[in-house]
Amino acid sequence: MSSAETKTKTETEPRRNLAAAIVGGVAGSLVFALLLGLGFLLYQRLYGDSTLALVILLAVFGGLGAYAGWLLGVLVFSAVRGSVET
Repeated sequence: MSSAETKTKTETEPRRNLAAAIVGGVAGSLVFALLLGLGFLLYQRLYGDSTLALVILLAVFGGLGAYAGWLLGVLVFSAVRGSVET
């Protein structure tokens, strides 16, 4: 590999990582927001006026959303970043 190819590759690697981090973060945040929204919708349909039910449902769906969002974010990050070619 020539020095020009090495220089170009090292210049684009941080940009690719940044782009992958942004896309992965957005995807994870969307999943988190979706599950929180579903928990809130379930609260409205079933309980309506119970503060304890709201806290419990948001804690459960928030925890699930955080975990699912993290998993999807890591998968998307890895897919966008791709493998390092040697």
